[in-house]
Amino acid sequence: MDKLDETSIDVTVSILIHEDFSYIHAALRSILKSSRSHKIYVVINKGRSEQTQALQQAFPDLHYIINDVPQGFAANHNQIMKLAQTPYIALLNDDIEVHDSALDVLVNYLDDHPKVGLVAPQLQYADGSPQVTVYSDPTLFRMIYKISGLGRFTHQKSRTRRLLSRLGLARITRTASFKTYTEPQIVDVVKAAAIVVRKDMVDAVGLIDETTKAFGEEIDWNLRMRQAGWDVAIVPQARITHFGLGQALMQLNGWQIIEDRKAILNYYLKHRPQWEVFIIRCAIVFFHALQAILTLFYAPSEAHTHWQTLMMGVRWQRSEV
Repeated sequence: MDKLDETSIDVTVSILIHEDFSYIHAALRSILKSSRSHKIYVVINKGRSEQTQALQQAFPDLHYIINDVPQGFAANHNQIMKLAQTPYIALLNDDIEVHDSALDVLVNYLDDHPKVGLVAPQLQYADGSPQVTVYSDPTLFRMIYKISGLGRFTHQKSRTRRLLSRLGLARITRTASFKTYTEPQIVDVVKAAAIVVRKDMVDAVGLIDETTKAFGEEIDWNLRMRQAGWDVAIVPQARITHFGLGQALMQLNGWQIIEDRKAILNYYLKHRPQWEVFIIRCAIVFFHALQAILTLFYAPSEAHTHWQTLMMGVRWQRSEV
């Protein structure tokens, strides 16, 4: 794989596919409507050969990387960011649809705001309603609440969450995910389903942490950007539909639960004091031990996952490279 050498190209696009090819054709057609010059890399993390061939035939001018061994979210995007020599890099999920030249809006915003290292659109659901795109930095309370499993009752589409929003919880708790954004704004953390980053920022801050296969990469990377003096922004005028609902509905299963909790622990090991790390470990052990007991007889595979998560919480340490 040669590095990009086209000096006239504005944006390198990295888009990932993992087994499910049902969204990628529409996603690519929407991306190709961008008026900014771009070069698109499609990373096929896992998929059948006939699916890959059909995609290559439909979009022959794109550039394909087919992994021999599946990689995680960060590792897949990182390999493209290492290649890119363009001023901007778009990191996209495959389960998206870009509306009204949203990528152009995001790139133009970066052109006009040199201190911004990363910009995100307003994500929306398939019905056009806004999807949570912005988050606050983690707090112990919110992370323990998530680890406990209670978060499933206040997921993004739940009635409880809508009620709390109407009661003004955003004003009371200053929780960014409850706010509505109508104008461009500097924020703490944005969901990485669709973002555009500045190449100079990547060179200064470094690539995405590859510790986990998925989940939680944003909170670490966005914090590192801000610590290095770069801003993170949302531009609601750019809208992208994100069809994936797994995280929005807190529907994590098997390895996903383990990776999600590992991502939380990884963040605390990197950025928080040891006493907070201890509390996070205790929360992982306590709540997943409880769930392992509760599911042991009617869902033994779930109980096994909770046991594995518990043991990860006890034993796992970061490997410093």
